[in-house]
Formats: sequence, C-alpha cells, structure tokens
Amino acid sequence: MGNIGKNISMASRSLRPQLFVAFSLMSVIPILALLNLIFPSRFLRMPFDIVIGISVVIALLGFLLVKRIIDPIIKISSDMKVIASGEVSRKIDVCRDDEIGDLGVALKQMTQRIKDNMDELKIYGERTKNINVQINKQVVALNALLQISSLITKGENINEVFEITISRLVQVANSSEAFVIFKEPDGFKVMAQYGLSADVLNAVRLSVNGYIFKDIFSVKTHTKIDDQGSSGHEEVLKLFNVKNLLILPIPMHGDNVGLLGIGNCLDHFQYSQDDEEIVSIFVKQLAIALENDFLSRKVEDLEIKDVLTGLFNNRYIVARLDEEIMRAISHQQPCAFIVIRLTNLNDMNARFGALCVEDVLRKVAAVLQTCGDELDRMGRINDDEFAMVLPEKNKKRAQELARQIKEKIEFTFHGLEATRKPALLMSVVENPLDGADAASLMDRARKTLSA
Repeated sequence: MGNIGKNISMASRSLRPQLFVAFSLMSVIPILALLNLIFPSRFLRMPFDIVIGISVVIALLGFLLVKRIIDPIIKISSDMKVIASGEVSRKIDVCRDDEIGDLGVALKQMTQRIKDNMDELKIYGERTKNINVQINKQVVALNALLQISSLITKGENINEVFEITISRLVQVANSSEAFVIFKEPDGFKVMAQYGLSADVLNAVRLSVNGYIFKDIFSVKTHTKIDDQGSSGHEEVLKLFNVKNLLILPIPMHGDNVGLLGIGNCLDHFQYSQDDEEIVSIFVKQLAIALENDFLSRKVEDLEIKDVLTGLFNNRYIVARLDEEIMRAISHQQPCAFIVIRLTNLNDMNARFGALCVEDVLRKVAAVLQTCGDELDRMGRINDDEFAMVLPEKNKKRAQELARQIKEKIEFTFHGLEATRKPALLMSVVENPLDGADAASLMDRARKTLSA
C-alpha cells in the first residue's frame, strides 16, 4: 500500500496525468453529457439546462487546468527569447513540482552557466587585451632599443641619441612628457625633452632648484613619485607640473651623471613594474652611449693626424707651435708660421662634388710634404686651411718657402681649367714680431692672408 500511495503521489505531480485530466474535462465528460440527452433511456434523466451548465463548468475547469499548464511554458519561452537576445541577467522564475518546474530549473541552471561562461570570456578578453597592450609595448620598446643601438654603433652624436630616446620613450610608457637632465657645475642642463613647457625648462635649469634633485641623484635604482602615498618629493611634481613621475639615474664611472624621467597628469595613476623595467633598459642604453661618446672623444684627443690628407691636425699644430715658440724664446731663435687658405672649395664642391674637393686637398697636402726640412711640421688646421710650423726660420726664409709652395701647387694643377684649380691665400708670420704665443700668432696670420 505504501508503494501504491507513493506511485499515486508521484503521478499527481506529473504533467501527463494533468493533461489527461484536462483532456477528459474538456472533451470526454461533455460528450457523456450530450449522450445523456440523446439517449436518455440509457443515462440519468437530467434537465437540458442543467446538463448544459454542468458541461460548461466542467469544460471551463479543463480549460483552466490547461491554462495552468500552458502559461508557465509561454513565460519560459518569452524569458528564453530575451536571454537569447543577449540579456543573460534575465531570471526564469517558475515554481512547480512537475516537469515544467523541472524545465524551469534546468533552464535557470543553463542560463547561469551561460552567464558564468560569458563572465569568464569577458575576463579572458580583458586579460587578452592587456596582454596585447603589453606585447605591443614590448615590440615598440624593442624597435626603439634597436634604433638606439644602431645609432650608438654608428657613432652618431650623443645629442641625437638623447632625442631619439626621448621620442621613443613616450610611445612606450603612458606619458605626456619625458626628459634627460644632466648635472653641471652651475646647475642642470636639459639635454633632451618632450612635452616640457618653457617655464618648466627655465625652472629646471636654475641652480637654486638643485636641492630638489639631491635625493634623486643619490638613488641607485628608481624614484616613483605619484599621488598613491609617496611623500618627500612633492616639490619635484610641482617643478615639472605633473601628477606622476618615474625617474631613473643615468650612471657613468660609478656616479650618477644625469636623470631620465617620464611623467603624466593622470589621476589615480601609478607606473607599473613593467614601465620601470622598460625605462631601466633605456637608461642602460644611454649609459652605453655616454661611455661610447666618452671613449670616442678620448680617441680624438689622442689622434694627431688628419684622416683625409695624412697631415697633422689642428690640435697637434697648435700644441707644436706653442712648444716651438717657447723653445725659440729660450734659445733666442726665430720661429715662423705659414697659413694657406683655399678660397674656392665651396664653388668646386657645388660644381664638381665632394670627390673633386677631396682630390684637391690631397694634392695640396702632397705638395706641402715635399717642402721644408725635418724640423718643419705641416698640418691641416681647418676644412680649407693648411699650416706649417717652421722652427729656427725667420720671416724672410718663410716667405721664400711660401713662394716655392705656391709655385709647386700651380705646377701640380697646370693644364686644368681655372674652376678646377685651387685659389690660394697665404700669410707668413714670425714669433715674437707678430705674436707671443700660438693663439695670437695664428690669429695674426689669418688676419693678414693675401694672394
């Protein structure tokens, strides 16, 4: 009996018996009532109006039962259409103990899973977006670093390296300004900048603001200044007129010689660790560029020969002239000096090109090397000027040598059209008549140049 009762109870919650009952109420029972009217002898004798009334009531009950079944299905269908249109926040609320209730629960669970999956996809999409941003940032940084490395390898001017670094750095980091600042004895010098106003540049250069950078220059890593709790550097933010700054020192020979910084005016912003790492790589590149520039200048200081002509360069000629003047004064002997200027090199370059000019310079240098003795020193002291230091020779002997040089140069270019021949201006001076040191003697020689 218990099993039978249980089966009946379960059946009462099933949709199938409900539909059966509804069908019976709406069709079978009214049909039996009509049969009673048609065959009164075989059914209960009841008045026609009562039979019709009972049939209508029973049919209405069947309709209400069907409506009770159909309405939740219609509501579920309407909710599913809304959910299918993309509004996954729509809830299916059906509380029944039959198959419709089970369907509502299943659809509710499925909708929740869809919503969870969409939330996960949204989170994944945001992560993917952030990853793509980071990848693009890394690619831009890599391209910039390769460009800077190429400039360093080619030995380009250090100022150009600074400018390229700044222009590329603002593309990598979320910044509206960037700068390279170097310490100088009388203040600070902005080597390169992007986005700094004239007022900010003037304020940075003032030596009175040096105390603002004192702590930053002493830091070996980075200094991050923003509105997220940092303190002690508010004056730096005011100086640069920004809300966020990331500054790294530029080291050289164990000391911080400059600062590389980026900044912006965004609220509630903080530079990330990735930004710090990228800027630190740029700093390392600048440190390499500075070291390379330092070594290049050292090499230039050691060089004494002009690359094109093979003669001594201006640095050597000035130093040698000072030495010979001191020796001449000590031994009470003369020391002469000749300056030769080629006045039409620019016209030759415009007409025939740089190769023609270089050929002329080499030929003139070759002539000078055949003149003078073992004590004399010949050099190229400017793009269009040559010189000779003549120890133990007075002005008269130097003038005779200058005449010989002019004749040899004219003979070298004999037969060429006038536009391909060098036009000469020559000057001969002597210590101590025309100058007591190298600078005054060279200045006097240049002022007295004549054909």
